[in-house]
Amino acid sequence: MNGDWKQKGGLVDLHGRVHDYLRVSVTDRCNLRCRYCMPPEGVEWLSHESILRNEEIVRVIGVFCGLGIAKVRFTGGEPLVRRGFMELVTGVRRLLPDTELCLTTNGILLKGYLEALRDLGVRKLNVSLDTVSPERYRELTGSDCHREVVEAIDRALELDAFEIKLNAVLFRETLEELEAFLDYFSGRRVTLRFIEVMPSGLVKGLEFLPAAELERTLAAMGALVRNGSGDTRVARMYDFRYRGRYDMKIGVIPPLTGCFCDRCNRVRLSSVGALRTCLHGAEFCDLRGLLRSGAGDDELAAAITTCIREKPREHALQCHDMDGTCSSLSSMSRIGG
Repeated sequence: MNGDWKQKGGLVDLHGRVHDYLRVSVTDRCNLRCRYCMPPEGVEWLSHESILRNEEIVRVIGVFCGLGIAKVRFTGGEPLVRRGFMELVTGVRRLLPDTELCLTTNGILLKGYLEALRDLGVRKLNVSLDTVSPERYRELTGSDCHREVVEAIDRALELDAFEIKLNAVLFRETLEELEAFLDYFSGRRVTLRFIEVMPSGLVKGLEFLPAAELERTLAAMGALVRNGSGDTRVARMYDFRYRGRYDMKIGVIPPLTGCFCDRCNRVRLSSVGALRTCLHGAEFCDLRGLLRSGAGDDELAAAITTCIREKPREHALQCHDMDGTCSSLSSMSRIGG
């Protein structure tokens, strides 16, 4: 294999979007049972044989990066529950010394991995934390591990080696403790990101809150200034002066009320090797099948390029779907967020 399949300029779809960001779900398993993500009884875990092996993931990531991917984020489920996860990251770093590697985690196991992640050049951590209340954390997640998550965040800040974003799923109940949330993280070097909840059959009893209402509430609590230069592909970014003295960074991600499909630059590889170009689409490309049938890198590259070229223009989710079931989100732990 001579590498002729490699290309510069990125992976481009029929709508002109360039894709340089790959999210890799390394496991469907999770040590939480968040009410908006998984039914209380849990789900049937995928078999070990169906999950991509470390060497398969490393190889596929290498092909993606040869096609123009510059940023790789490890997700799950919860990535840190995967046996051999750090060996996987090590393999990717050896193959791709200059690629940006990132991690999304619920933070429960994070504290014990921080030094190793730092040493491997993982610089961006997204930690899921919907509440600063241990009681509400238990209600939302089914777990008493709030302290472990907070301690991991504190330790990451002490190491001063990471860009840390805290992801909070947005509900109307979020407003009830917004002040406590801001008080807790004021003065800390974190970005608080609030994300509109995705529709699924699991969110009953949790009321949808549009991002604009959160923004109005924040503006009433301090000077909220849009930082357009800091906007990401998915987030509206704000500089926020809280209580007239604390400078904070706020991100608001509105996939339902502020669709950002026209700017989307990301694709997803599931733990079973399914390449999905849209989180909410049913279509996928079976890269595991190609890998295990003996396909060469050129064949993998051709399949990836074709799949991304045919990416739909936009998702079809609507706010009024909140109380229904969206089949594309019924197995979020398997797809990866």
